[in-house]
Amino acid sequence: MKYRILLWFRSPWIGTIILTILGIAGNYFKWDLSLNLRFALGSAALLIIFRLYGLRFAVPALLAINIPFGFGGSYLFMTGLFGLEILFLYFYFKWFNKGILFKGDLLFWGCIGLPLVFLMYQYRLDEMGIKMMTLVILEQSFNSIINLLIASILLESIISRIKIDIKPTYTISLGRIIFKYLIAFVIFTSLLLLTVSSHQQFQDIRGLYSSYLERSSYIYKQDIEGSFSDMRTVKPLMNKYKKNFYIDSVLVSPLGSSIYSTLDNKTTKQLVQDGSYESLMIKETADGARIFHHFPLNRLTLIERWQESYFVMDIPLNHNYRLLLKLTAAFYLERIYIFYIQSIITILIVIGIAILLARPISRKITKPLLELAKASNNIPRKLVKDTPIDWPNSNISEFHALIENFKLVSLVLENQFLQIQRDKENLEIRVVERTFDLAESESQKRAILKYAINGIISTDHQMKITEFNPAAEQMFKYSREQVIGRPLSDLLVIDTSQQEDSNHSITAIRSDDTPFQVELTRSEILAEESSFQTFFVHDLTQQEKERAQRNEHERQLEALNDRLREEQGVAEKQKSITGNLLESVQEGIVMCDSKGIISFINPTMLSLFKIKDYTGYSVQQLLHHIEDQLIEGTASWIEKLEQFLNGEPHWNQGELVLLKNEKILSLYVTPVTDTVQQIEHGVILVFRDRTEEEQVKQMQNELISVVSHELRTPLSAMMGYIEMLMIYQDMSIEKRHTFIETIHQEGQRLSHLLDDFLDIQRIEADHAEYHMTYIPLYELLQGICHQWNPDSRDRIILHHEGVDEVFITGDHHRLIQVFQNLISNALKYSSAESLVHIVIEELPHQIRVSIEDSGIGIPVEDQARIFQKFFRASSASEHQIKGTGLGLYITQRIVNDHKGELSFVSRPNEGSVFSVLLPKPKKNDSAHSIE
Repeated sequence: MKYRILLWFRSPWIGTIILTILGIAGNYFKWDLSLNLRFALGSAALLIIFRLYGLRFAVPALLAINIPFGFGGSYLFMTGLFGLEILFLYFYFKWFNKGILFKGDLLFWGCIGLPLVFLMYQYRLDEMGIKMMTLVILEQSFNSIINLLIASILLESIISRIKIDIKPTYTISLGRIIFKYLIAFVIFTSLLLLTVSSHQQFQDIRGLYSSYLERSSYIYKQDIEGSFSDMRTVKPLMNKYKKNFYIDSVLVSPLGSSIYSTLDNKTTKQLVQDGSYESLMIKETADGARIFHHFPLNRLTLIERWQESYFVMDIPLNHNYRLLLKLTAAFYLERIYIFYIQSIITILIVIGIAILLARPISRKITKPLLELAKASNNIPRKLVKDTPIDWPNSNISEFHALIENFKLVSLVLENQFLQIQRDKENLEIRVVERTFDLAESESQKRAILKYAINGIISTDHQMKITEFNPAAEQMFKYSREQVIGRPLSDLLVIDTSQQEDSNHSITAIRSDDTPFQVELTRSEILAEESSFQTFFVHDLTQQEKERAQRNEHERQLEALNDRLREEQGVAEKQKSITGNLLESVQEGIVMCDSKGIISFINPTMLSLFKIKDYTGYSVQQLLHHIEDQLIEGTASWIEKLEQFLNGEPHWNQGELVLLKNEKILSLYVTPVTDTVQQIEHGVILVFRDRTEEEQVKQMQNELISVVSHELRTPLSAMMGYIEMLMIYQDMSIEKRHTFIETIHQEGQRLSHLLDDFLDIQRIEADHAEYHMTYIPLYELLQGICHQWNPDSRDRIILHHEGVDEVFITGDHHRLIQVFQNLISNALKYSSAESLVHIVIEELPHQIRVSIEDSGIGIPVEDQARIFQKFFRASSASEHQIKGTGLGLYITQRIVNDHKGELSFVSRPNEGSVFSVLLPKPKKNDSAHSIE
């Protein structure tokens, strides 16, 4: 239960005990809010007990709650004062049965309570002073208001939620809730401000005293220490400072006893030795002096402790002497009294204004609700009398929404009322129509008798025939006139005592005395003085024949159903296969009916365009969604497609669809037509992803261009040098040798280029042949490095971290091809001054060779495709570096075939590191050839 804790208050005894304990705690643990504001919250519990359980429970609670005040005069006065309060409230509620606790208690304290407090403290006026007594009265006023406010709020929370004794629960006015919470907000805000200001004043006072003592002690200490040579001058010096600076002082010996003092013996002893004061150290100076604020331990209130407190400065002197300076704290209390009186009076004025304004504010807030309650009172009656409802208006959004909801409810009730009126009119019309129906029923009955298929025979209570319809005439071969008045037994052999109304078979007799079987159903109608019976006769002569025909029809129908079920199963299976096929294909498929409503869309279509499932929507909505993803200026096909869907005969199959995400699609549209019935069921849109095909096509075109260029370059060079050799027969031997060497190099270059294309053909056809042997890796790489010209060779640095030679198992020629490609790329894609580092590392199960350069690097967007066939990074084109885009593709395939791994790390404009991981050969491995 949400308010389970409140159930304890249902019992007066348990509730009184709980509240009494809380009241004692509230009076015992008082709250010192400021200098003279000490709150005791026990009277709040007393007010709750009185209001919940009455006077007989409040009196013993009163005696117990005031125990923390002691059993002296304070106890008697507080008990009497709160007793008068309870008694006053008792008679107040007697006179005003619907009185309010808040108003009644304020009346008591204004007229009786506070005057009594004033009279009680008046005889102590000389002892306390007018300002002190004013603070005490203001403190009591605050205490009363706070206790009253807490009691009022808690009382309404309890009484509105649980049933106390025989008192029922009741609802609380929203205006009262707002009123009390507004006052509570003002009071607690004011108290918070006063508390902050009070504590700030305390800190300011301590700072003033500390500063005053510190300044005064500076010269005082020097004079005292200067008087140690003649101790007789110490006493006059101390009296002089007391007179001039109002500071008492005590000179303490190294043994801790007082030597000289400007105070009496009791105060001196108390200052030096007594522990009846608690001390709060405020500050410690640079020369070791400490400033304390001493409070008395035997005073309850904060103001009493401040009145008797004093500030002490303990100053260390030469030769272990100590000088104690004492300054009373009561010096500034006069100004504090005035400040507090002004502040509290101001707060009380603010609280008074808040009380005056809270009621109009709460009424202003709750006015729309009251007007709404008045307007919505007895809405059905107003609807019946057609009385207009004066709905209120409000600019508060919550109230406005509530009023609109009530208007809606009223409108619904009005519509229902009108519907009831219409139903009433319809019922009246139906009664009139029913009257006419009854008038026509006789003629309808005669029509039924005349045109009924079965024979109908009616008899009176003597079982004589009174009605004989045409079907019975035809069945029995009697006319109606021949049988009216005759006994029913002349026509039907039945047991007249049988009262069964269900169908049963009997024998009937025709006019020619021929018997035949009929099915008879009897219905008896009881009247006030007689009874009537109606017999429905069905000729069973043709029953067997009809039954045989029916069985044959049922057999044929069952066979037809079996055939239909079989065909339906085949259709469902075909539909499932077709559905799975459509969902699994790589093309995006959209099927729509003849009205342009999408009936199917496969997952590929959803992933191609990143769209929701448009099944059930029009195809135009889908096309408008797709249009947002198209490259600007390429949406003309949508207009053509819409024209085709609207009946235009022409459509170009394979229309290109260009998306912003760089995908290229082609669109095919196929009408779905029933060729037999010539009915068009709709169309199928097929979006085929041609992105990879276009990329491959582009790469192939680029390859043809590159290959033609690469082949033409060495051929052109070879042809040029050959022609020069043929023309210049008298060329020197050295120059001729140089030309022949160049022709040889260009021929080798052309041979390597052709080898690359042949390698691709063999690798992709899985016809690559590998001759596996043991290979010393360092010697292999060293030999590869020496194949370059001297300039390039000087840029290659080969590192081997191990001592022993590292062996691998692989195809010697293919591994040379792998490392040549990687080293060639490192040299080609880096500057002529940069170095290429080749590092051999021996891992537990693998050998790693890393080729590191500091060249142009690979752009981040190209790194995912760097190992694709014919692909060249954009940075290669920017720097005009020639190549076919086949080297890394072939290299990766060869490394993979060696059960190795090729990886790289590249940073644009910083360089790349390509790493080849090859497995270590096993001890029992032998050289072999694999294909």
